[in-house]
Amino acid sequence: MNFFVADREILRDGTKRFMLNVPKEELIYLGYILESFEGWCNYTTPNKNEPLLQIDVTPDYFDDFNKLIRILSEWNYEEV
Repeated sequence: MNFFVADREILRDGTKRFMLNVPKEELIYLGYILESFEGWCNYTTPNKNEPLLQIDVTPDYFDDFNKLIRILSEWNYEEV
């Protein structure tokens, strides 16, 4: 998939927030995948006119989320 981390921060409760720059045509795929890992994170598009996806990852699932994001960043779904 074609995305990159535009920003990251740690919130007061230990939640890690990522802002991913994701092309519109890939946003639906990424959202669908994240939805299937319910409980790991919450995500939203803060500004519908910008290609940014805000993802808040709970501390308990941060390592697993990192593994998932690494795999997805190398995956070319168009070749499947």
